[in-house]
Amino acid sequence: MSGGAKDKTAQLLADIEEFSRHGPVVGAEPAKPELHRETLAFPDLSQPAAERREAVPPAPSVGATPTLEAPSSLGQVEANSLLARLKAQAQALQQDESQRGAQMELKAQILSATLGAAFHYIDDLIKQLNILKPAIPKEFIFPGNIVFSGLSWVEGAADFRMVPSATEDRRYESMSARFRLAAPKNIVIERDALGIEPFRKTLHDYNIVFKVEEKLNARHQPEAARFIFPCEIKAGFLIKADYERGDFVLRTRNIDRFGMMEFRLQAEELNHATLDELAHLFLGEKSRFLQMFRRTA
Repeated sequence: MSGGAKDKTAQLLADIEEFSRHGPVVGAEPAKPELHRETLAFPDLSQPAAERREAVPPAPSVGATPTLEAPSSLGQVEANSLLARLKAQAQALQQDESQRGAQMELKAQILSATLGAAFHYIDDLIKQLNILKPAIPKEFIFPGNIVFSGLSWVEGAADFRMVPSATEDRRYESMSARFRLAAPKNIVIERDALGIEPFRKTLHDYNIVFKVEEKLNARHQPEAARFIFPCEIKAGFLIKADYERGDFVLRTRNIDRFGMMEFRLQAEELNHATLDELAHLFLGEKSRFLQMFRRTA
């Protein structure tokens, strides 16, 4: 080994020994560049972006998907194109559906309000009848030419139901009234063996409570029977809103006659005048109701 090499090796070993004992040599940091105020400035934003990018090109992101821009010829929809026609048709359809929805909502509100007013009217009317208990001048003819006469109002009540809904904006679904007409007497009807079961069924169908006394023959078979029941009629009616059709269904039971009747009423037809005529009808008084509305069942 030459003398120069030996000197360099000895110096290196000495530097290592000095670093291990005292750390880095003070003043050994690399010199920092000198910055002068006149050389500092923000980047010029007025310079076109393309020119700024030329100076420092951005590094491409790993896994980035290249963006494809539509040609300028596809940026606008031509008025006579298929897409434009479909958009116009879709917009017209949406407007029609919106208008129909608004009309249906308005009609539903009218039906509900009308039915609510009808309930309050009938409810008040029945409360007055419960106090007055007027006589019913009409005679009701039961199947078999059995006459219910001398009737008077006994009691009645009105009720309503709302359309089930989770919101506070609820609508009336139906209103109903039920009442009893009666005379202070019983009706007694006799039937032979063949007429017992048919008459028993008829009394059941018209919801008349009765007692029966059977006369048995020597073989303990009924050969005749006496039916005893009060001179009483249970009657009533129901008005229901048909929101799909936009009108009302009126069903009556034992009003003006024994049995059921059904009518259709428009929203504007359910008013005080109509309810007055209906009241005259179930009170057995002269009424135009059956001439005003045709039965549907």
